[in-house]
Amino acid sequence: MKPVVKFVLVTCVSGLIGWWVIRALFGVVKMKQLRKLLGDEWIEENVVGAEPRHALGRWYKKSPESLVIRYTEDLADVALNNGALKCDTARLASKLKGEFVDTIVELGYAVFLAKRGCTVTMEPTAPKAGPDLLVVKDESYYVEMRRVGLDEEHRTVDAATEDVFSRLCGTPSRYSIVLSMTNDYAAFSPELKQASRRVASVLKDLEEKKPPEAVLYYHGPRDWIVRGQDVRKMEFDYADGAKLAAQMQEFERAREARFVARFYDSGEARDGTQVAVLSLGDDPGPVQPDQTYLRLRGILNKKREQLPKNSRGVILIEISALAKLMVDEFTIRRTLYGDVLVNPVVAAEGQGIDLDMSRAPNGFFLGTSRVSAVVVETANVRAEEITFNRTVYPTNNPQAHILQLEELKLFGEIGEELENLCFEKL
Repeated sequence: MKPVVKFVLVTCVSGLIGWWVIRALFGVVKMKQLRKLLGDEWIEENVVGAEPRHALGRWYKKSPESLVIRYTEDLADVALNNGALKCDTARLASKLKGEFVDTIVELGYAVFLAKRGCTVTMEPTAPKAGPDLLVVKDESYYVEMRRVGLDEEHRTVDAATEDVFSRLCGTPSRYSIVLSMTNDYAAFSPELKQASRRVASVLKDLEEKKPPEAVLYYHGPRDWIVRGQDVRKMEFDYADGAKLAAQMQEFERAREARFVARFYDSGEARDGTQVAVLSLGDDPGPVQPDQTYLRLRGILNKKREQLPKNSRGVILIEISALAKLMVDEFTIRRTLYGDVLVNPVVAAEGQGIDLDMSRAPNGFFLGTSRVSAVVVETANVRAEEITFNRTVYPTNNPQAHILQLEELKLFGEIGEELENLCFEKL
């Protein structure tokens, strides 16, 4: 055999072995179940390709040993091999290819319930519209799910926040900054870049002078002022006409500012600058209270229509994307059980007035008898593990199917001090 031919053969064999070793080392061959479910050709093109567009491929590009890939592989294994979970695998594969994140939420909760001893059927009424899951364990339950993302307004301000963070958060400083801006200052826009530069310049000046707080009213690159306090909260001097006129002019000018930065001295030097961003929408007027609880009620009201009447219905909402809005327990309970009412009550003689706390009858649960519980899910993807928090909120509507304590525990961890809403406590 000619030396050239030997060289070519050795090179090809070495290349094949090297290719296999690389695949083994980087975990590609471990996606056995995903390859069965989605197909080898699709995996090669959309996951392990050079420029993947699919979410799973982007996670693979970050790290072939990504926990997200491992988690998805485990879910696929259950879907293909666990008899407790019933699904149309072709339809599941199609949804994973097209709506990956939403489908992972559905599949993840289905697997969670199957591992708790339930028989779970995905899309039990397909191809007709209906609930996402039929769950059976002694009784039958219908589950509808929805991943809740940021609304358009919050997505806009979130993108702007990321842009501002990249510009300011790495700057060592003793100050925290709260920015209020209208939609004119969109992410990566020239307007936001110029305003951010001015904020950085003011921050540098404040670091030298160290006032306890300051406010920047920004109208443009050459039109801005800095004051030691909020001009819109000034006390007007009605005794001096000339001074009052100047105050009124400054007040109106500050009120019209479409970009305002408030600086607060933390009292200590830090490696970075803490920045928060509040959206003013299209109007530079007063910041409106967050209406997330009303949006959640609207979402839940739409999802309940997918649940059969006179059934044990459960809705899961996945709200990990709302973490930036700091959606807390107060917001969730306000959504489900109604607004908090504080009623002054005359106490015993000489004891003054007590405050009686109650709920307005405008919560989600009192508007429907189809829903026995709502589960609120959040996910936390860390370097070493993916964890889930699934909190169960039982209905307070006596017309609904009230679940027993053990039934509620199937679906997650019962919310603090809500056990009194289970069947045994009524």
